[in-house]
Amino acid sequence: MNESTPATTAAVASSRRSLASSAAALSGAGEVETFPLFQLGTIAALFIAIYWDTYAFMMDRWIHDESAQHGWLVMPIAGYIAWSKRDKLKALPMRSDTRGMLLIVLALILHLVEKALDMNGPSPFSIPIFAAGAVWYFAGTAWLRELSFPIGYLFFMVPIPGFLNQFVSFPLRLLATNGSKAIVHHLFGIEITGAGMNIEFWRPGSNHANPQTDLVSLLVADPCSGLHSLMAIKALHAITAYLSRLKLGWKWVLFFCALPISLAANVCRMVSIILVCAYVNKDFGIHAWHDYSPYMLFIFVFLILISVGRFMEWATGAHRRSGSAAKAVAA
Repeated sequence: MNESTPATTAAVASSRRSLASSAAALSGAGEVETFPLFQLGTIAALFIAIYWDTYAFMMDRWIHDESAQHGWLVMPIAGYIAWSKRDKLKALPMRSDTRGMLLIVLALILHLVEKALDMNGPSPFSIPIFAAGAVWYFAGTAWLRELSFPIGYLFFMVPIPGFLNQFVSFPLRLLATNGSKAIVHHLFGIEITGAGMNIEFWRPGSNHANPQTDLVSLLVADPCSGLHSLMAIKALHAITAYLSRLKLGWKWVLFFCALPISLAANVCRMVSIILVCAYVNKDFGIHAWHDYSPYMLFIFVFLILISVGRFMEWATGAHRRSGSAAKAVAA
């Protein structure tokens, strides 16, 4: 009969404790990764019931409001970006965080405030907040951090409230009107008259005898403020800034570059309309060029923003860091 030495007894006890700890860890890991399907289904049903009317309202705006028509693309783009992160998400721990319920409650309060006060804005704005709270509550901080961009991107689908639309578009219209007047007058010598948002001038070389063909009258209305194209450009440019190789702070700088570039481009568009009316054809400038120039403006601004992003990557050395990282991974 073999006798157990103290060292052997201690080793056996240590092994048992290690096995117990491993089993507990595995059990804990299983609890962490268990997805609360019943609670998730309850929250999803609650979300659909509460926000059904809100989505109907937003879709109506996406159809009839030119500044919000890009909203149709926001959810598919956000969903695709979230889906592209599936491998990273699988590697992250899933730990429920009750702080997420605070965001869910905040979203519901915003929704109820809109309904109680019969106003537009808080309810659509609360949808991304609700989504962030749900992710935080069910999956934890790591998942919320990884999904922060696709969730934040959902704010671009929210139409600008009517009262805010008028508040923002007025100074933009004023900028487009006064800016184009000043450029045309100082660079091309065309005498511009008209108060406020009105632009009136005689075509150069005319004898001022036939106002029907030689006098051009333009009104810078809300669609000419640049707000419509600005919102679509910002929504699309957010993706290019996110996918750039810049550090986070420089990505924000690149994102905000879209604002001054878009506004300056809209002034240039108004200048082009005036010049086409003045030197080419009045009717062509007022109708065809006015109607189709926003699409050319959108492409032009987007190409400029891509070029600015590439320049910032070169200036900050982001392209070199990315190349070094790729070589290190390959090695």
